[in-house]
Parts: sequence; C-alpha cells; structure tokens
Amino acid sequence: MKSMIRLISFIAIILIFYWFSNNGLKISTFTLKSNKIPSEFNDMKILQLTDLHSKSFGTNNKRLISKINKINPDIIVVTGDMLNASNDDGTVFLELCQNLTQKYTIYYTYGNHEEILEMRLNRLNDNWLNEYIKKLENLGVIILNNSKIELIKKEQHINLYGLVLPMSYYNKEYRNNPNVAVQLTPEDLQNSYFQLKKDKFNIVLAHTPFYFEEYSTWGADLVLAGHVHGGIVNIPFVGGLLSPDVEFFPKYYGGKYEIDDSTMIVGRGLGNSSINLRIFNRPELVVIKLKNDSK
Repeated sequence: MKSMIRLISFIAIILIFYWFSNNGLKISTFTLKSNKIPSEFNDMKILQLTDLHSKSFGTNNKRLISKINKINPDIIVVTGDMLNASNDDGTVFLELCQNLTQKYTIYYTYGNHEEILEMRLNRLNDNWLNEYIKKLENLGVIILNNSKIELIKKEQHINLYGLVLPMSYYNKEYRNNPNVAVQLTPEDLQNSYFQLKKDKFNIVLAHTPFYFEEYSTWGADLVLAGHVHGGIVNIPFVGGLLSPDVEFFPKYYGGKYEIDDSTMIVGRGLGNSSINLRIFNRPELVVIKLKNDSK
C-alpha cells in the first residue's frame, strides 16, 4: 500500500511539474541604457511576445491577458510564430489581439511559421492569410514585415524595424557557412533591407537570433528575437538543449546578449511547435525598460 501511495505521489509530482513547466507564465525584465535613447523615451516599457503557436493560457487566454495588464506596457512587439504553419485557423491570436488592442498598440513581425504558411497558401492560390492580416490591421495591429516605423514623442523619435528573412536563412546547414552560397552579411542587410542610421536608436524585430553579429554591425542597438523556444529543455548551469531546427546547444537560446554597443534579447516564447515540450523553461513574457543614459 505504501509503495502504491509513493508511486501515485511521484506521478502526481511529475504531472504538476510538467504542467507548470508548460503553462506557468514567467515575466523576465531587462533594462537597456543608452545615450541614444531620447529623454522623452526614458522609462518606456516594451513588452515582447513571441512564439505563441496558438497556445491558450486559460479560457480566451485569460491568464496571459491578466499578466499583460499587470505589466501595463507602453507598446507590445510581437516577433513571430504566433500561428502554426499547419492545422491552425488563427483564432487564438486574433482573439488575443481583439482584447489587447483595446488598450495597447501592437507591432507584429512574421516568424518562420507565418512565412511557411504564406508560401503554402500562395502555391494553392489561397488568400486566407492576407484576409487574416487584414482582420488584424482592422483591429489596429501594425504589421512590420521588412518595414519601418518611427515612434515619436514630442518631436523626438526612435526607429522600429521589422525584419523578415527568407526561409533559407533558417537552415542550420546554411547559416553563414563559407561552403555554401546562402550567407547574410551586414552589407546585405544595409543594401537589401534598411539603411540604419547609427546616430539614431534602432530597435530591430527579427524572429531568428542567429545573425546577431550581422545585426550588430548593421547598426541595431536593440534586437528582439525568438524562434529558439529557450532551447526547449533548459539544463541548469548549461543552457538550452535544442533549437526547433534540431541544433543542439544553440548559441542564442534565451535572455540577454551583447556585442559592442548592441544588445539582443531572445524571448523564450510562450508555446510549442513540433516538439511539444518544455522542461525548466517556462513560457515567458519579456519586458524591456529603456533608460536615457546621457551624461
């Protein structure tokens, strides 16, 4: 009898741990100081959401919305993979935006799942995604796919860019491998996407974090990325185990990274995709506080 009780208790603990690892929302807060941040943007609070994959946290995402309202950000930026590339009608994210846009401005940049979905539907001459995006825009969501917007406060501004790279750049065998033709350079970014003005504070929303060196040289002051799901399994004192691209111990898996004057924050995401698992890696909301650091 005691053995049975121990077994049941052990199974219950495992189930509780699994539920909490996959459903227990955490908030990670980072402060970014720069003398390029205008004084009017001092203490600006940015919330990053990434990799929802149509997951719900309670009925109508009630728990997620409650967390966001407690944070009360100035703006919300979304760095992709809010939908799944297959078997997804988009209802979860649309209903989330219906609620959030009543109070917050949302800027949304595609991830690889939106790109895959777009390519698949285009081959079928299916207009569903375009119509879906129109619904988001009608709610007030601002789509930043290879586009830029200036955030303005009292004649001061910072630049917000949404970068969407072709799917070939997600292939781990291709990522800046000198033996293949597909590479990404700062010159490519400058010539084919945007010319970043380095005297301004530039925020780049880029779903994949694996080109941080290139983003930095390009002139990004703050990069907000996702994609890696925190490494799926977070090994204490080691880091993320696996990327969705099935790359072990990815270089960038979650948290804050710095190169010279550039900072990248990689959100661990909210949902799961092909590997429906999180261990020591709770769903995450990322808060960035901007600080004017003029001397």
